[in-house]
Amino acid sequence: MKNPAIERFVEFPNRTGRTLRGMLHLPASATKRPVPGVVLFHGFTGDRRGRHWIFIKCARALAKAGIAALRFDFYGSGESDGEFREMTLRGEITDGRSAVAFLRGEADIDPERVGLLGLSLGGAVAATLAPSVHAKALVLWSAVAHTSGLCEHIKKSARKIPGRPGAMELEGHELHPRLNEDLLKVEPIRHLVRYQGPTLIVHPEKDEIIPVSHARAYLRAPGSGAKELVMIAGADHVYSSVPWESEVIRCTLRWFGRHL
Repeated sequence: MKNPAIERFVEFPNRTGRTLRGMLHLPASATKRPVPGVVLFHGFTGDRRGRHWIFIKCARALAKAGIAALRFDFYGSGESDGEFREMTLRGEITDGRSAVAFLRGEADIDPERVGLLGLSLGGAVAATLAPSVHAKALVLWSAVAHTSGLCEHIKKSARKIPGRPGAMELEGHELHPRLNEDLLKVEPIRHLVRYQGPTLIVHPEKDEIIPVSHARAYLRAPGSGAKELVMIAGADHVYSSVPWESEVIRCTLRWFGRHL
């Protein structure tokens, strides 16, 4: 069956005027009335497609269900301006704010019904932004709650770049020289306590990067909004099997369908 959604390449500026690039998925119903929308935030060293194209699949599923989706590359990632070595968490948070404003400014979108979805470090961005951008609903996949844990992962996994004193890389990506210092200045869990909307926390049972304790911390965080935790049995950090991926997307559609 032909996908009824409209998919459009988009560009918009971040706070410093640099160009961010992404894909906007609109349901066919958007031509008749404004629809709810979701902004997707990818993880550290990722891009708007996601591993095994999970963001593409999720965005298309959302559009098919009548919910628009904006997936974009943070500054320094994917096809957006900049180099990854310029990436900071605080920079990604401001990029995320720009993406929310862009989506809300689209004529086909109901600005009062915008949700956020973040994977891994993108989950930290989503949790940090949710209260200040007044997100209608929030979904966190394998989300970082305490940035100190990610700092430890980077320290263990990063390698020196030969011939470049002080320079470090991770999986072929050169890192900002003060990345860990920047990460430690943001504690997403402290922002989430001010969020009054509903939060779905999805976490893999066998996450090799972000321990389940992060998901439980989000679940226990004080706040007036409804929270639910879904554990994906046997899954790894990025849900790299068809059954795991399908369950994550199914739960996400259910949550946004109920709360947007």
